[in-house]
Amino acid sequence: MSSRMIYHLMIDRFAGADSRHKGRCFKGGNLKALISRLGYIKSLGMGGIMLTPFNHSMAYHGYHILDYDNVDPHFGTWDDVDELVNIVHEKEMSITADFVANHCHVNCRLVRDHPDWFLTDSDGSWKGFAGIHSLPMFDTDNDKVRDFLTERILKLCEVGFDYIRLDHATGPSYTFWQHVRKAVKSQYPKVKLIGEVWGKLDFVPRTKSYAANAEEFSPQEARQLEYVGVLDGVLDFAYHDMICGAVHEPWLLRDPTKLIKEIEAHFARYPDDFELWLFLDNHDLNRILHECAGNKKLLREAISFTKQWNRPFLYYYGTEKGFKNKRDIFDGRSYADEDVRQIMKWK
Repeated sequence: MSSRMIYHLMIDRFAGADSRHKGRCFKGGNLKALISRLGYIKSLGMGGIMLTPFNHSMAYHGYHILDYDNVDPHFGTWDDVDELVNIVHEKEMSITADFVANHCHVNCRLVRDHPDWFLTDSDGSWKGFAGIHSLPMFDTDNDKVRDFLTERILKLCEVGFDYIRLDHATGPSYTFWQHVRKAVKSQYPKVKLIGEVWGKLDFVPRTKSYAANAEEFSPQEARQLEYVGVLDGVLDFAYHDMICGAVHEPWLLRDPTKLIKEIEAHFARYPDDFELWLFLDNHDLNRILHECAGNKKLLREAISFTKQWNRPFLYYYGTEKGFKNKRDIFDGRSYADEDVRQIMKWK
């Protein structure tokens, strides 16, 4: 078993899901059903799992939070979360939670009870994540916001999660993340905070070297470097971009000398204790088999190439079953990401 491979799954689409639920809604995946499939995940050689958010949410994917204190009833209860964490650890695997600190849904009670906790635009309206009015963004420099969200992250640590994935980590302030990290390390020194650092949205450079790094390497590389000393690691979108470039030119993986040198140089830019979590795809990107133009041999080469680095490797559910999207999810269609969030096939 490779303890560095982590199976990334969407709770609603993995186990217990039913295709008879139509549209962009909850499909029935839940924590109890997930527990029954842990043996399958371990049989793939996985050393851990990473969940999508399980707090009560307006949407199946879990990122539109309604209540930070309760589990979404579609998924189960806190008792189910506790059972899942315990059984994962009994199987000598790790488990990663996903936490949304940047925004919540407008119907969350916090918006009604604490309107001063949220950022506003010049016209006084909520500042919405990605310009979406129904997703007001927290003012993470507000002490009460900072304390509220930190307490919820500490709750996940108390439950027993080994890692916390921080959704849209480029939204909250650096000061906020440094406070969170200090609080976590003081009570749960082994828990690690891994940020999703991707894209230009809400990103404000922290260091003077950002512009030089962006020019010498790439804007994505420069963004990731900004979080050294702030978080314990990041999801390595820069690595993902290099692999996608390689599978578009398949000879690069068959004669990878140049690619290996580029990736080694990429890794060398970070201190040894800063974790880079490698991945080939996820719920917001084209599936890697799509990037490979359906070539399963090339897919296997990309997986083997990524395994060799002996770093945390997020393996997106369904890859082992040949899941792919037929069309590019960045082609301008609304809700195109549904194409990479398929229901898991069990028959």
